[in-house]
Amino acid sequence: MQQLPAPLLPCSMIKAGLLLLLMFGLLAVSAYAQDPPGSSQDKKKVLWVEVKDFISSATSEDISSAISTASADKSFTAVILALDTPGGSLDATLEIIESLQRSEVPVIGYVYPQGKSAWSAGTMILVATGYAAMAPVTTIGSAQPVSGDQQPINDTKVINALVEKVVSLAEAHGRNETQAARFITHNDNLTPGRALERNVIEAIASSPSELLEKAHNATVVVTGEEERLDTSGAQIVTHQPSPRVLFVNFLANPLIFTTFLAIGFLALIYGLVSPGFGAEIAGAVLIILSLMGQGFDVNWGAFAMLAIGIGLLGYELYSPGFGAIGIGGIAVLAIGSILMITQPVEPLLVTEEHLGNLALLSVIIVAPFGALMGIITYKVWQAKNRQKIEFVLMDKEGVLLEPVSVDKTGFVLVGGEYWQARTTGASLSKGQKVRIVKKQDSFLIVEALSDSISQ
Repeated sequence: MQQLPAPLLPCSMIKAGLLLLLMFGLLAVSAYAQDPPGSSQDKKKVLWVEVKDFISSATSEDISSAISTASADKSFTAVILALDTPGGSLDATLEIIESLQRSEVPVIGYVYPQGKSAWSAGTMILVATGYAAMAPVTTIGSAQPVSGDQQPINDTKVINALVEKVVSLAEAHGRNETQAARFITHNDNLTPGRALERNVIEAIASSPSELLEKAHNATVVVTGEEERLDTSGAQIVTHQPSPRVLFVNFLANPLIFTTFLAIGFLALIYGLVSPGFGAEIAGAVLIILSLMGQGFDVNWGAFAMLAIGIGLLGYELYSPGFGAIGIGGIAVLAIGSILMITQPVEPLLVTEEHLGNLALLSVIIVAPFGALMGIITYKVWQAKNRQKIEFVLMDKEGVLLEPVSVDKTGFVLVGGEYWQARTTGASLSKGQKVRIVKKQDSFLIVEALSDSISQ
């Protein structure tokens, strides 16, 4: 019988299978990587959240996630925002302030460590916290908003709105309203001593442990109600940002998103005047990342990345081999997946034993699938090896069982096997002896022998 060439379907199945296997693995790891809810202890705790560098939408998401975590776990008695920032996005700052006002757990603002500052947006966040403190040799102030080209905004509509906002925050927490307004209208800067003297903060603390002792029993306002802080001797638990937050924080760096935007546009221009479409895809990805760094909705950006990644992998499934398109698709899909994964709003109410069972179930699901992919890979490898053996028919002699021509195929018997054949020269008749010249696709190209027998 004729040996058929190795089919393309198994290769596509392997690529699709490897992709599904990768996704199963990511889901299993991300599900099990969360801290086991059963590990939470009843010991009194405070959640330490670092607010560093440029304040962006990722910072807002991280603080909101931390507050949700602390609110869901009754062993947390407070959240501490460790402020060390030059400022950032006004929209993100207002979102953070809204999260602080809605928080069901007391929030402490702490400019830390020594020698650092909480400028601009950092100062507004500090004023919005229930209990404010500064480490020695730190500074707050300079809260006048600036435009994209770093020029101060003097529009009274914007300034008055921000002044009223910060004054209302200071009033809610019993702080100096006049000084709060001057942070915006006069760009005042205060050291810890002056901030304490002018009733902008409640304490100066050299260390987190000293802060906990000084804040203990202080009266704070939580969702409009007064309550006392219970922080003495509390265990400090460091909040871990999600991979999504870390990545978006990286993109939010002005140097990063402007560089990505410039390279992205250059790649698009280059792609339009060059063959292929790799440059256009790379440019589109960089532009999407740049927009996310500038505050574009991360979920939509992640969805676009997933769509591009799936499109590239879909194209790769129907193309021979596994090259740059497939690798690029996996990379883009991985970035999109990271941006889609967020920390759960509240801890999962399951035991460690159940999490172990879930991990075991993931292995049970993935292992047979991996074994199937291995079998398919082996079969395709065998088929490819058979293709190499087919070429040993080169220069072999055979007998035509049907007439053949340039545009007409017929069967030839060669080496005890039936093959479809055609010729590139004159037409050949049934019964002629022929020589195998080469293999082209699924056909053999033949030519007549000098001692052929016509019938």
